[in-house]
Amino acid sequence: MKPESSVGAISPHLQSLIEKFRSRTAPVGVVGLGYVGLPLVLRFAEAGVRTLGFDIDPDKVATLQRGETYIKTIAPERIAAARAKGMDATTDYARAAEADALIICVPTPLTAAREPDLSYVIATIEALAPQLRAGQLVSLESTTYPGTTEEELAPRIAARGVTLGE
Repeated sequence: MKPESSVGAISPHLQSLIEKFRSRTAPVGVVGLGYVGLPLVLRFAEAGVRTLGFDIDPDKVATLQRGETYIKTIAPERIAAARAKGMDATTDYARAAEADALIICVPTPLTAAREPDLSYVIATIEALAPQLRAGQLVSLESTTYPGTTEEELAPRIAARGVTLGE
């Protein structure tokens, strides 16, 4: 008999998600296709994971859909190779429901008081929240203070009646 972890039993949603990650069948969405998000989307695609990139800039999305780049340090061949492996890019946040994991990589510039400006993070979670479902993993990778996920994102998600990672 296997002892239960100190955290407790793993929910069926979480167990399913773990298996999908192990088999690389969990689609991953990356929100914000800048200097952090675009390389991340490309790395997932190179590893054989179905990826979906989200950005509010239709020009960035169109550039990627053509297999081209807008970041000089990323070769267009790398974009084209990722596209050939099924990487997709969109401005349509409704497609977030397709992903089993969503990684938020949006800017957090500093305010005049040198605090992180969370407006992009908040706008992103507000746009994603209607599409979120039980069992999805949401990770905030934007540079901000500890507790942002629990204090800013979780309440907005919970307000929609969704419990993630359950």
